[in-house]
Amino acid sequence: MLGIAGGCATPIGVSEIDRRTVGQILTENTVSANRPSTSSRQVMLRLGLADHYQRDPEAALAELHALAMQELVDDRLFALAEYSYLYAVRQYHECRQPTGNPRDRRPQRASDSATRPECERARAYFMATAIYAYAFLFPESGHAAPSRFDPRLRTAADLYNLAVTSAIEARRGAIAPGVRSHRFHLGTLELELPAEELRYAERQLEDFVPAAQLAVRGLRNRYRRPGIGAPFVASAVVPEGASVPVRSARVPKRAKVPITVLVRLDDVEAGLRSGALRGRIEIYSEAEASEVEIAGQRVPLEYETTSTLAYGLARSPLWGFGLAGFRDPEYLQTLDALSSSDGLIMWEPYKRGRIPVVLVHGTASSPAWWAEMLNEMLSDPILRSRYQFWFFIYSTGNPILYSASRLRNALGDAVSELDPTGRDAALRRMVLIGHSQGGLLVKLQAIASGTRFWENISDKPLAEIPLEPATRETLEEALFFEPQSFVERVIFISTPHRGSFLAGGRLGRFASSLVHTPGNLLRASGDLANAGIGLASSAVKRSRSFFDLFSRSDEGARLQRKLSRLPSSVDNMEPDSPFTLTLQSLPIDSRIHAHSIIPVLGGPPPDDQNDGVVAYQSAHIDGVESEFIVYHSGHSTQGNPDTIQETRRILLEHLETP
Repeated sequence: MLGIAGGCATPIGVSEIDRRTVGQILTENTVSANRPSTSSRQVMLRLGLADHYQRDPEAALAELHALAMQELVDDRLFALAEYSYLYAVRQYHECRQPTGNPRDRRPQRASDSATRPECERARAYFMATAIYAYAFLFPESGHAAPSRFDPRLRTAADLYNLAVTSAIEARRGAIAPGVRSHRFHLGTLELELPAEELRYAERQLEDFVPAAQLAVRGLRNRYRRPGIGAPFVASAVVPEGASVPVRSARVPKRAKVPITVLVRLDDVEAGLRSGALRGRIEIYSEAEASEVEIAGQRVPLEYETTSTLAYGLARSPLWGFGLAGFRDPEYLQTLDALSSSDGLIMWEPYKRGRIPVVLVHGTASSPAWWAEMLNEMLSDPILRSRYQFWFFIYSTGNPILYSASRLRNALGDAVSELDPTGRDAALRRMVLIGHSQGGLLVKLQAIASGTRFWENISDKPLAEIPLEPATRETLEEALFFEPQSFVERVIFISTPHRGSFLAGGRLGRFASSLVHTPGNLLRASGDLANAGIGLASSAVKRSRSFFDLFSRSDEGARLQRKLSRLPSSVDNMEPDSPFTLTLQSLPIDSRIHAHSIIPVLGGPPPDDQNDGVVAYQSAHIDGVESEFIVYHSGHSTQGNPDTIQETRRILLEHLETP
C-alpha cells in the first residue's frame, strides 16, 4: 500500500505508445524488419530459448526443432521458419564478405565460395526455412490451415519463396534435371526435377535470374502477383536445329519469361520426424498456369511480370532500332533476336480464345516504347486473361503504304497459320493500336482505297502498264487496300491524319534525306520509269536520295532524270502530300469501331494546340466512337497514365461488344 500511495511503478502495468510503434509491433517480421515477429519471439520466450539463440543459434534451433517434433503445432513451425531464415541471411552475408586474400576486396558470390562453411550453412538453413514454412502453410495430420486473416500466412509464403530463391541463387540460377540428394542438419532432402519441367512452348528454359533480387528502373509501377513459389526470370531458348511450333514461332528467339519454381514436399511432417525428406521441383510459366493445387487447396502462383519485362528490355536491340530502322530498310533483318522476318512479334505463345491487341509504333521508334502500357495491361487480371499482345516492328522511313502492306500481310499470315480452319472467333476480333505513323498504318487496315492511291501515280489502269511481274505484285500490295475482316477495332494515338507540321519544314527535309529506299521499291521505281511513269512529289524532289550518289557521272545523271525518287514516310506525312490528302478522304469501314486519343501540350480547350509534332486538327477525325484528349502531354504519350487508362477503357468496352 505504501508503494502505491507513494506513486512507485508496479511490476506489471501499461503505458501508452504512439500509433507508429503499434504499427511496427503488428507488422514487423523477419522479412520486413530483419527481426522475428512478435508471435515467433513469444514461442522462443515461452520455451526459454530466446537467450540461447543469441549465444548459439544452431543449438537453439536444434532444440526448438526437437520440441516441435514432440508437438507439431503451427506456432513452433512458424518460429522455426523465421529464426532459420534470420540465421541463413546472417550466414549468407558472411559468405559474401571478401576472403582473407588482401588483394581480393570484392564481395563474394555465394556460388564463387560454395565450399566456404558460411555458404554451406546459409544454403542449409534456407532449405530448412522453406521446409518449415511449407509445413506451416500446408499442414497435414488433420491440423487446420492458417486463417486468411493470420498475418503469419503471408509472411510464411514470403519466407518459403525467398528461401527457395536463395537456395537456387547460390548455384548461379543453374537448374539441371535429375534427382539430387542434399545432406544438411535436418537429415537428407531428395529432390527430383523431371526434364519436361524445363520446357516452355517447346523451348528450353535456362539462365534463371531471381526476380525478387532485380531492381527495376524506367517503369512507373512494379507489379508482383503474390502467391506461392520463387519467381524467376528465365530465357526461353530454341534448341539448336529444333523446329518451333506455329503458336510460338513469332515469340523472340531468346524470350525472357516470368517463371515460378515450386518445391513440392511429400509427407513433410513424417519427413521432418524421420530426417528423410523427399520432394519434386516444379517449374511454371506465367503464360501457362496461374495457380496450383497443394494439399487440397487451390493456391495462386507468384510471378514477377514487371521485372521480367525490364530485364528483357535492359539489353534489347530494340532500343537501337529507332533511328537505325528509320534510315536503313534492311536493318530489321539484322535483328537476330526476332523469330520472324515480317516484323510481327508475339509477347507470349498464341493462346486460343484470347483477342489479339496489336501495337504499332511510330516514326524512329520501336516496340520498346510500348513498355509502360504493356506493364499496366499485363497487371490487369481481366485484360491479361482475355487478350494477347502482339507488336509490329517496321522500318519507319519506308513509304507508309509499303509499311502498311507489310503489316496487312503479316497479320493475315499469322491468322492463317494459327487458325487455318477459322474456329477461333477471338482471333478475328483483333484490336489494332497505332501511335503516330503507326496510326496511319492502322487506318490503312480499316479502309477501302479502291484505285485512289494508284491514281496519284497514273491515270492509266495498272493492268494496262507493261511491268515486270515482281513490280506488278509490289504495286498491287502497296497501293490497294481493303478492310481486314479480322480487324474489329482500331485506336489512333497521336496520329497525323492530316499530316505533321514538322514534315514539310527543314527538320522534316533533313530527316527524309537520311532515308534509304528498299531495293524492291527501287526496282519498281525503275520499272515504272521505263514505262514512262514517275513517282515524284514536290517534297521528294527537294530531298536527297540514293541516286544522288551517282550525280557526278553521266550514268547517274541519266538515272536522276529517268527515275523519280520515292517518297519517304516523312514526305508522306507532309500536310499537302498526295498520300495525306488521299488517306484523310477515305472513311473507316462502318463495321470497324474507331477511337482517337489525342495529346496536346496545354490545357483545355484543345483547338489550335499541338503535341509538338502533330496539331490537334490533324489528329482529330470525324466518325470515331470516342475522342479522348490527353492534356499537358507531348507526342510520345503511350506511357501517360491517362492514355493508358483510356486504352484500358476501350479494351474493356470491346469485351462487352457482341
